[in-house]
Amino acid sequence: MNVVFSANTSWYLYNFRQNTIRRCIKKGHSVYIIAPEDEYTEKLVSLGVKKYNLFLNGSSLNPFVDIVSVFHLFLLYFFIKPDVVCNFTPKLNVYSSLVSFFYPKIKVINNISGLGSAFVSNNIKKSMLHILYKITQRRADIIFFQNNDDLSYFLEHRLVQEIKTRCVIGSGVDINKFKVTKIDREKCIKFILVARLIEHKGIRLYVEAARLIKSKYPFTHFALLGPSIDSHPSSINLDEVHRWTELGYIDYLGHSDDVANVIADFDCVVLPSYYREGVPKSLLEAAASGKIIITTNTVGCRDSVIENVTGFLCEPRSLESLIGALERVLQLNENEFINMKISARHLAEEKFDENINIKKYIDSIENK
Repeated sequence: MNVVFSANTSWYLYNFRQNTIRRCIKKGHSVYIIAPEDEYTEKLVSLGVKKYNLFLNGSSLNPFVDIVSVFHLFLLYFFIKPDVVCNFTPKLNVYSSLVSFFYPKIKVINNISGLGSAFVSNNIKKSMLHILYKITQRRADIIFFQNNDDLSYFLEHRLVQEIKTRCVIGSGVDINKFKVTKIDREKCIKFILVARLIEHKGIRLYVEAARLIKSKYPFTHFALLGPSIDSHPSSINLDEVHRWTELGYIDYLGHSDDVANVIADFDCVVLPSYYREGVPKSLLEAAASGKIIITTNTVGCRDSVIENVTGFLCEPRSLESLIGALERVLQLNENEFINMKISARHLAEEKFDENINIKKYIDSIENK
């Protein structure tokens, strides 16, 4: 079969769907990638896929740009003649489904990987999104959700038909790649936040908490890992990040494709996000690496933690609550510290293994 994987960046497909693509190729399918070209495009090609560069701006609100993207997608489907299209990221879930009304033989598999900030407030944009999803998802054959909260939201607002829905926990994690390398409690406890440099990830809150914790607990270390996203409306400027480093609040480690190696030396992964995540990949990777997790009691994030067993939850946008969670980690004794890390790894093996998700995707592609 001709199988298309589409997303708003090649980066996403390479970092989040690489092993699904590999498995699909191994099963004998011809795999095509539709995404804007970036530095990860050639890495995808090296997997054995055929690439088509898509004209798309994932963050643009310009309707004329979006119309061009939809027409481009229409032409690509005409030339590729796909049997199945697997869509990831919001615009592709909508646009690909819309285009597929003109190609009734295509099987459409969509993936709702978190609702982001657009669904948090009551405004015109949210209402428009409801209308778009309600119309376009009628064309989808299968719709995967990455947490039960998002699935419930879509069903409650009648945006999808329940018979078409499936639920997985996040995008999964390669538990063979992420291993437990540091388990003992040392004098200096190390915390790290792994995320794109976006305000909604709670980065400024994390830095302020780091400043206050370090003044009280000198033997602590805080780091930040992730790329700057200039095109995002809530992007944090690198100048501000470097200023935090100069002041000694955190160490900024830049961006890395080898997250497993970077976080290996840390004890705890922190993500004080306050918008609707799917289930953050960084937290799944943290659990697989045997790291204690601190994250918010919000949609998606809370699915990565068993409270008091593998980590701690804090309230969104609350500096006091975040500091409290950080102090709980610092106050763990040796046995509690080790047991929490071991429990995190066990949770990853049981629930977050990407092979569970990959099997569901492949079965859906092959009509099982």
